Amino acid sequence: MITIRRIQVEEIELYKQIRLRSLQEAPYAFSSTYESALRRSAESWREQVARSAHGTDRATFMAFSDDVPIGIAALYRLEDQADVGEVLQVWVRPEYRGKNVARELMDTIFQWARENEFRRVIAGVTDGNARAKMFYANYGFSVREEPSSSDSHAVYFVKEVK
Repeated sequence: MITIRRIQVEEIELYKQIRLRSLQEAPYAFSSTYESALRRSAESWREQVARSAHGTDRATFMAFSDDVPIGIAALYRLEDQADVGEVLQVWVRPEYRGKNVARELMDTIFQWARENEFRRVIAGVTDGNARAKMFYANYGFSVREEPSSSDSHAVYFVKEVK
């Protein structure tokens, strides 16, 4: 049985393990690298978890099969657009891909977005990540028309929160 819940403030090591695994297993999918994540301080990991475990500006959700973490996704409110959030760190263990785990994570993200007054969610996908592009399109995101200056190696998708 798959369960999804928001990260808890004491789960620093669990978050670090799943984030490092995602960066190592799918380096093509992220702008961060495994090597740069290894260099992060303990305080940096602790702060990221604390900010994602409480409040209405960001949330990180983890998917579990029994007690084993199998996926992760986060939504961060944009600083310059209070009603817009960016989906980040979306990853599902390879053996669970194609089994609706990513869809359930995204359903959870959008439920949280509705509850916290987000109007729109964007997702940046690296150019070479065809599987993620297909997922976002199938989930109802559309390709954002305006060019993005933040990352020229990504395609941005957008979906309204309803």
